Amino acid sequence: MTPVRDVLAVARLGGRLFWRDGRAVGGVAVLGVCLGAGLPLLIAAALRSRDVKVVLGMHLGMLATLLTIVATTQTAVTLSARRELLVLKRLRASGLRGRAIVGGELVNMVTQAALLSALVSVILYTFTYLPPPELPLLFAACVVVVAGVLALIGVVFSIVTRRPDLNAPATIPFMLASALGAGAYGPFVTGLLPGWVRWALDLLPTGAMVEIAGLAYRGGELATLTGPVLNLTVWALLALVAVRFLFRWDPRR
Repeated sequence: MTPVRDVLAVARLGGRLFWRDGRAVGGVAVLGVCLGAGLPLLIAAALRSRDVKVVLGMHLGMLATLLTIVATTQTAVTLSARRELLVLKRLRASGLRGRAIVGGELVNMVTQAALLSALVSVILYTFTYLPPPELPLLFAACVVVVAGVLALIGVVFSIVTRRPDLNAPATIPFMLASALGAGAYGPFVTGLLPGWVRWALDLLPTGAMVEIAGLAYRGGELATLTGPVLNLTVWALLALVAVRFLFRWDPRR
């Protein structure tokens, strides 16, 4: 098998395990729709006049939060659980390379995040006055890339926490900071933050996502994306280095 086929084989395995778990699928779908579409729908209905900018800001903020939960938290919990159940060790003993195993899990998580993002976006396009992005391919690429970077960070969280049941709580501070940086709590809350805090939050991957996705919606020069793309690249490289040298295959005893 080629390395790409190995990655896809692991991704299909992870996908089967996920889609066969009705509770997990239902929970993720309900959480995604309520979180990603619920608040923007309420904001759009509460405004006395149409304000696309406000609804778009809430949409991108909640979408960034949703990607963090699905990609970062779920990746951390899934990898830790499979490590403790010796699934990762058995996959490696089958002859698969470590990069194929981790890469397949990342493909599975990114696919879930992308599908959920598409569902939330379609709901908002249908039931609010939010228009589709002017650059839909850029928006789709942004979601996939950011989900991949956040999933890589989830792999790092699976390394630093010793027990699977601690992975989800360990990602909460990162999730809250990412949501705040993306504007998920609204412009009023963000405006209360000191300048240096807003600057630091903008360095998170979700800050870069809001910039790229915002450009995809309103259109503009792609040259302005140099900063956000560099941001995501640095996060991805740091996570890859950590995974390369610190990832564990054996359960922690």
